[in-house]
Order: sequence, then structure tokens, then C-alpha cells
Amino acid sequence: MPKLIKDGAIIDNQYEWQQDPEAVISANSIVSAQKWLAEKDTLGDVAGIWLEAGDGTDILNDVDLNQFDVIGIHFPAFADGRGFSYARLLRERFNYQGEVRALGDFIPDQLGYLLRVGFNGFQFAEEVDLEKALLLHKPFSVAYQGDVADPRPIFLRR
Repeated sequence: MPKLIKDGAIIDNQYEWQQDPEAVISANSIVSAQKWLAEKDTLGDVAGIWLEAGDGTDILNDVDLNQFDVIGIHFPAFADGRGFSYARLLRERFNYQGEVRALGDFIPDQLGYLLRVGFNGFQFAEEVDLEKALLLHKPFSVAYQGDVADPRPIFLRR
């Protein structure tokens, strides 16, 4: 079974990220938000949805996101920063409390920043050594700006 990092631990990945639009959907599937929105009445229960980098979060305005165990955000390239904004919006604007999972082509060096904006699950490409990536899974000890955990800037935290 494939593994991932969630909440600071390496665990078995219990959900299947469905990238193929023709794939068989099960209760453990993470399907694209576009597919779920188009077929939600006939799709059945799914574990979660995932956002493509160009989707934005506005497509989820009228959706109760807490019905999902996981919301994935796909990074098509490690230099594409839209997923950082999506995660923060899911946590702050949509008040999503479940797992926000990074999917795709991000790198372990980004983990500290991904944690600050609200990610807590990381499904890396197969070639990434999760043990080494886990060493980078720690929040910064001090940050000048606020984040999803504590929105106050440093001068208000003294």
C-alpha cells in the first residue's frame, strides 16, 4: 500500500487519488472537484475531492466541505504557488477542518511553508524518500507573519 505523510507521521494511504476521469469511483476515492460538482447526484459517496491548480476555490462556495474527509490540491509543478493560496482559503474562508492534502509535483523543501498555510497531508511522487521528507516536516520556530495556526504577526505575540 502506498504511503504518505499526515500530521507528522508516515502512514498508509487509505484513499485513492483518481486522476483518470473514466476510473471506477469508490467510497475511498478522491475525485476531481469538477467531476464531483458535475456528477454529485449520481457519483455516490467519495472520501474527498481535489482541486486542479486552475480551478480556484470559488467553485466550492455553495458546498458543505466538511462532508469530505480530505481535500487534495494538485501541484502541477513545484513552482506553481496557487495551491498555497487554495489551502489557506480552505482553512480560513471555508473553515474546512479535515485533511488538506498536497498532491503532485511539490518538493520536501516546501513542507514548512505548506504547513503554515494549512496543509496536513502530503502525497509525494513515488521517488521521494518519505523518511528524509519527514525530517523537513516541522513548522518554523519563529515567523514574522501570521499563519493559519496563529494569524497574529510576531509583534502581537510578545
